[in-house]
Amino acid sequence: MFEHIEPFYGWLHLYNHKMDANSPFHDVEHNLFEYDRKIYTFNAHPLWDSIESESLLIKILFTDYEKGYTIIEFLGEWNDLFDNDFKLLCQNCLELLQREGINKFILILENVFHAYLDIDDYYQDFWESIEEGGWMFLLRARENVLAEFENYNLGQYFYWSKSLDSIHWRKLKPWELYQIIQKSIERWLVQ
Repeated sequence: MFEHIEPFYGWLHLYNHKMDANSPFHDVEHNLFEYDRKIYTFNAHPLWDSIESESLLIKILFTDYEKGYTIIEFLGEWNDLFDNDFKLLCQNCLELLQREGINKFILILENVFHAYLDIDDYYQDFWESIEEGGWMFLLRARENVLAEFENYNLGQYFYWSKSLDSIHWRKLKPWELYQIIQKSIERWLVQ
């Protein structure tokens, strides 16, 4: 099921967590001969990284410390009811990147199949901790996932655009994707 969904590897020549001493996953080893990553009881491709959640895996695809952004791909279910996945994501990834100057987060959710959310102050706390000019952007989230964010009024902490969901992000360079999203957010803030 999940073992056939690999994280995007088209930018590996531009960014590799092993070369990034500031990455939360700098020292993580990936065994390509054994399925050592799981979502619940299902095997997942071994190149995904764990945030200590049973339902959600991630992969940092690119980070630019100079411009202060990162692009992260997700796999599984976003489940705050059992694992408090957003808290785990913050503690085991986002806050660590934030300490290194990252305040813009592009979260690619096309492989997040369900979201089970709960009203949680952790969203507001993290949003408030992002420096001036920082943001979180959801890219290619499924309709049911977006609906869950809206049902719990958590959409206020994320930017999202239906028109940007249609772009073929894999065909872009990471800085091109960032520039498109940054310009859109700047236009929204001016309105």
